[in-house]
Amino acid sequence: MSRIIVVSLRVAQQKNIATGGLAVAIECMLNAHQQKGVWLGWSGEQSAQLCTKLHTEDRDHYSTITFSLTPEQHQQFYCGYANNCLWPAFHQRIDLMTFHSHEYQQYLAVNEQIAHYLHAILQPDDIVWVHDYHLIPLAHYCRQLGLEQRTGFFLHTPFPNADLLATIPRHQSWLPYLLDYEVVGLQSTPDFLNLSASLTKVLGLSADEGKITHKNRTTLIKSYPISIAPKLIQTMATMPTPFGSESSDYPLLGDGQLIVSADRLDYSKGLPKRFESFNTLLEHYPTLKESVNYLQIAPSTREGIESYQQQQNELESLAGQINGRHASFNWAPLIYLNRAVAPIILMSIFRKSHVGFIAPLRDGMNLVAKEYVAAQDAADPGVLVLSEFTGAASELQEGALLVNPYDTEGTAQALYRALSMSLAERQARHQALMAHLEEFNLERWCACFLNDLNTVGAETTPSLQN
Repeated sequence: MSRIIVVSLRVAQQKNIATGGLAVAIECMLNAHQQKGVWLGWSGEQSAQLCTKLHTEDRDHYSTITFSLTPEQHQQFYCGYANNCLWPAFHQRIDLMTFHSHEYQQYLAVNEQIAHYLHAILQPDDIVWVHDYHLIPLAHYCRQLGLEQRTGFFLHTPFPNADLLATIPRHQSWLPYLLDYEVVGLQSTPDFLNLSASLTKVLGLSADEGKITHKNRTTLIKSYPISIAPKLIQTMATMPTPFGSESSDYPLLGDGQLIVSADRLDYSKGLPKRFESFNTLLEHYPTLKESVNYLQIAPSTREGIESYQQQQNELESLAGQINGRHASFNWAPLIYLNRAVAPIILMSIFRKSHVGFIAPLRDGMNLVAKEYVAAQDAADPGVLVLSEFTGAASELQEGALLVNPYDTEGTAQALYRALSMSLAERQARHQALMAHLEEFNLERWCACFLNDLNTVGAETTPSLQN
């Protein structure tokens, strides 16, 4: 059986593996694979000189191989083209997009360097799975080095439509690089349609049942909605926490109904709009005062990027204004935590809560929504209030209350409906959501992608020379 070599920008520290998203998907896949695999990526550390030595760590069922970045690479590749140009454009925030040609050159150079790291560790029959927007050009540089191993790519963010893509400087250069992969996976059908239309507009290429042949290589483009491991989440939600599991162990959350959100601190998450919607809820439904709390967990990410600092300042100001307007001596309606919470504690809070408020302005999938559902007590479940602009919305629409996060009054009405929903309706909605999550779980997501990569790769990959 072939080894799987996973490449992502970051390699998660073992003690910090999260409950969902890229890290847990890779962890579960590598642990389940019979042949011991490798996870290659940035260690998170910076070094004054260009990294020439890789660090290897042996874990239970796989190994990690990490490298450092120089401060210049971190600033220009990571903070620069990847997160100041691609990220905002992919999330429909071109007003926040900045571009400098030297940052794009560094974006290419870092990908070329990672290709050399791959060259040093690859065996002829390895399978390579590359993840996310930081590494779009990686297969191109691998092919230049003569590496013809089956190589797939999965984009965890949305993919923009052709008009938005046209605003991204140098997109004409890297878009063809996607066709150096055998499989390109996207989160949703709209993302698949956007990429297909862009390839037609920019390169004049059309997909036949998702397959495009370009320069003697066939690439399959397909949506693979990422998911979670429901049983893992359920186990975590019912485990004893350092604070126990009774509501009295979370005194700040009060004894009334609880609305909870958990997100990275990112402008794509629409947290100011959520705060405004909660304020509207309290103003329009005054009977809720002193009987409902909103907990927002939002750890900081990508320090050093100005737009993220501005977001943090805005949230702190809004939280103060809302509490100043509505709080009493015995009740603070909004609790804002600008730090990470241990997964076991977070799942316990999800299970205790009455509403999961997941309302990003734009999101590729949003696995927190799926985790919230899986953490619930089926006998007395909470209600998921979910943005229609997430990849998860099309999957969870049968049981969630979908909202337009830009419509703060409509969102407030949905929150009130969730808080006042009957037990019978909550149970029926939760049952429908859990049936979907159990069928379309993380294991199935991994298997579908790898099966396609094996099939397409076997059809198109040239024979390898040892």
